[in-house]
Amino acid sequence: MKKAITLIAALVAVLAVTSGAFAAKNYLITSSKQIKHGAISLSDLSRHAHKALQGKQGPKGDTGATGPAGPQGTKGATGATGSVGPQGPQGDRGTAGVSGYEVHTWRYSKDDANSDMGPGYVGVGGGAIATAACSSGKVALGGGYWFTSEGDNGFNSQALSDGSGVIASFPGRMDWNTNTVKANNNSGWIVQVNDKVNLADMTVYVICANAN
Repeated sequence: MKKAITLIAALVAVLAVTSGAFAAKNYLITSSKQIKHGAISLSDLSRHAHKALQGKQGPKGDTGATGPAGPQGTKGATGATGSVGPQGPQGDRGTAGVSGYEVHTWRYSKDDANSDMGPGYVGVGGGAIATAACSSGKVALGGGYWFTSEGDNGFNSQALSDGSGVIASFPGRMDWNTNTVKANNNSGWIVQVNDKVNLADMTVYVICANAN
């Protein structure tokens, strides 16, 4: 109702200003029913009337609920393989591995044709020490021994039944001047037999490799 009265007042003011002939006949508009539909256009209204017709802005509405997620799209095609990267720098050189592998033997035999002791050797006696040496610059990785008898294959020697045996087998070299083991020298293999050995034949083995 208040808006209708305001509109009528605005129209009255417009008609009073814009229509001298209408005012001269002293027409008084007291109701919107007195105005014919379509008789007044928006351009006939004054600036003040325009403002009077504009309503106030209402309060901001609440944010609507989030809509449901859409369906997942199809997987795209696999991209092209990238180019190969540049070669990295060369790594540091690793430590040297085992090289120069060899196996040395020394035959303590009464058989001159199969002995490294020279003609007339009488055999390994009780408590004797036998050795085998590596080549120069190499160290022992392992070693061993083999009692033999004439004509056997290494498994039927006299030591099998006469009590012969070994009491020491280890890497090292002997100082024959003092009959002692050299200090910090692992360039060979040393074997010592017990006192039951009676002039036996024996072969000593040593497995060697480069020291560095």
